[in-house]
Amino acid sequence: MLATSAVAAADDRAEVSTSVFEERRAGDKGGLTVVHPQADVGFDLGRYVDMALGYSADAVSGATATTYQVDAVSAATKFSDVRHEGNASLGFKGRRSSITFSTSFGTERDYLSHSVGGTAQVDLPGRNTTIALAYSHSFDEVCDHDNGQAMPLERHALIGAEACLKSGGFFGKDKPGTTVWHDISIDTAQGTLTQNLSPTMNLQVALYGQVLDGFLSNPYRRVRVGGVSAQEHIPNERARWSLTARVNRYLPKLHAAAHFGARFYDDTWRVVGGDVELGYSQYIGNSLLLKIHARVYQQSAAKFFKDAFFYETESTAGEYYTGDRELSPVRSGVLGAKLTLINVAGEKPVWGFLDRLEFNLKGDLLILDQLPADSSLANPMGIDKQFLYGNGLLDAVILQLGLLGNY
Repeated sequence: MLATSAVAAADDRAEVSTSVFEERRAGDKGGLTVVHPQADVGFDLGRYVDMALGYSADAVSGATATTYQVDAVSAATKFSDVRHEGNASLGFKGRRSSITFSTSFGTERDYLSHSVGGTAQVDLPGRNTTIALAYSHSFDEVCDHDNGQAMPLERHALIGAEACLKSGGFFGKDKPGTTVWHDISIDTAQGTLTQNLSPTMNLQVALYGQVLDGFLSNPYRRVRVGGVSAQEHIPNERARWSLTARVNRYLPKLHAAAHFGARFYDDTWRVVGGDVELGYSQYIGNSLLLKIHARVYQQSAAKFFKDAFFYETESTAGEYYTGDRELSPVRSGVLGAKLTLINVAGEKPVWGFLDRLEFNLKGDLLILDQLPADSSLANPMGIDKQFLYGNGLLDAVILQLGLLGNY
């Protein structure tokens, strides 16, 4: 489905789902488990107005290395946290256009977020071309150890024992000498063009941009630089953009569809990446839909990222240093399938009150491969494996169960 399809939904609807992400690490050196329940409802307020409400949570547990160093997982630290987020939107729709205003609020022990935004969409005459624009601004806060005026290599990382106090549950509250809350501003914009190329094929092109300003380091992460283990230090500003193209082709004789997608990504930290995705959807009868997909992604390292060996032996690449694997050179592959059971009301409503009911079961297998930060090095010491993913071919599994009803 194209990204703009959700905006056009007109029926009252309710959806509940639960996703589980399970990542393995080599041996007993930690891992990550995320459980993500979500519930959304949408309903019409008359002919031209609709409203949607949603709630989601992330229950995270696992273990991670305390310090990014040569033996990166020598001392794994266990952690757990729960994030709650609520969102609401109000939409106004006409015959060929719509505009939706939205807001969300998320809270966890050490991070608070509040965002506002809007999406506008219009179908051009002939209804073969759809243009959509979206913008949002986030007012976030993150808790950090109070390092005062300490220089970067003198800063201490936050530890779990340091309480991050909240005032009234909405805004971060400093505790001088112990913790301090930093502001983060995030502006996100996207423009999307969807074009019907033929009765059985459509194309979507999306241009995405985001600017982040504030404390972007991980307050818990330490990096071994020379003989010092200091809190991670990365720039406070980041601008990034991506260009995505998707093509969907319906295959009438097979009662199926083929999907192709490609994306290019770039940012001011010199992380350059791209991915290619292939998909195939097949109806089995009139009520069962099977979709399979595969995606390959690769990115370069941030300009200040180094393998831990070189942080210890050569110091930093300028002012900044990080142990964030999302800023390292990495290649990943995803192979997955989704099975959807569709039940449409006939003479009698489904379950006595629904016009349509969908049950979704989705599973993905994730393979991760970290690359050396300096591709010219042979790395005979194995220093390009700082994060030590699971042994074998499989690094993570994602499972999702969902139920969607229209009434």
